[in-house]
Amino acid sequence: MSDKKEEQKQAEQAPQTPAPAQAQVQVDTTGMKSGYANVVGIAANINEVYLTFGVNSDPYNPTPSEPVKLDNRVIMTPDAAKRLCLNLNATLAAFEQRFGVIELDLQKRIRS
Repeated sequence: MSDKKEEQKQAEQAPQTPAPAQAQVQVDTTGMKSGYANVVGIAANINEVYLTFGVNSDPYNPTPSEPVKLDNRVIMTPDAAKRLCLNLNATLAAFEQRFGVIELDLQKRIRS
């Protein structure tokens, strides 16, 4: 037998090693807090991305009568922000496929 055929035969007979199982990350949610936001501001510098969340009590008014209350800021690394962006895009694409396109133009969403 040629060397190539012999190597191929040995490779076919070699036991297949299973792929390593993904490690399970333990998560502790005992101190987790939930909040609501309909406003988000985004800023960044070379090292960090800032997401500032708040509530506009009059979201359909272009000039709200009350100030928008900003109450939470999340600071993350750019790579974490990119993973968040990719995951949000995938989540919203699945949402729109299931429930329809999310209209961002408030005037089109207001029913007369």
